[in-house]
Amino acid sequence: MDRAEMIIKAEGSRNDPQQRPASGRQAKRPSAKTRIGKAEFKDVKIDNSQKGLTLIEVLVALTILAIGLLGVALMQVISITGNTFSKEMAVATELGQDMLEKLRTFEYTETVEDPTLTEAGSPHDNSELSNATGFAQPNPLDARGMRTDAAGVDLPLRLYTRTWTVVDDDPVIDMKTIAVTVSWQEKGTTDRSVTISAVKVQE
Repeated sequence: MDRAEMIIKAEGSRNDPQQRPASGRQAKRPSAKTRIGKAEFKDVKIDNSQKGLTLIEVLVALTILAIGLLGVALMQVISITGNTFSKEMAVATELGQDMLEKLRTFEYTETVEDPTLTEAGSPHDNSELSNATGFAQPNPLDARGMRTDAAGVDLPLRLYTRTWTVVDDDPVIDMKTIAVTVSWQEKGTTDRSVTISAVKVQE
């Protein structure tokens, strides 16, 4: 083998990575895959602060929610009851005021006195009124102050009883104090009433 061939083989061995001797520093250096794997492992963190709810905690929360909903439902019932009472009170007041205005139009002079304006016959009621006036509707009455329709059939929802008392010479002589009372039963159990008074002067 001549000198030229030896030089070529030496150069080939130097460029061959399989025949290149590895230094101690290069042998200990980790591969790219190992470095990436370690980096990924370091980024994974376990958060031990995340905890779930126990069954007792869920039951306590549901109990509090149920109590709150029951309170809201009770408020709704009270509101509906109050609205019903207010409506009935308004109707009773209107019936009393209507009757009082009618009584004030009846005759009361020195010589003539309408029978419904006498103290002796108190308390009076609708049945004492003449049919000519259109007010002869015996108790109980509905919200319009009627008991029967044109055919004489009793109307529904007749809740109200209307009566009135008369006091002669009150507050002074030749005057009468008329007090109209409208009563009804709220929900069929609780007695309610409203009274409206006025003075009629002798004509």
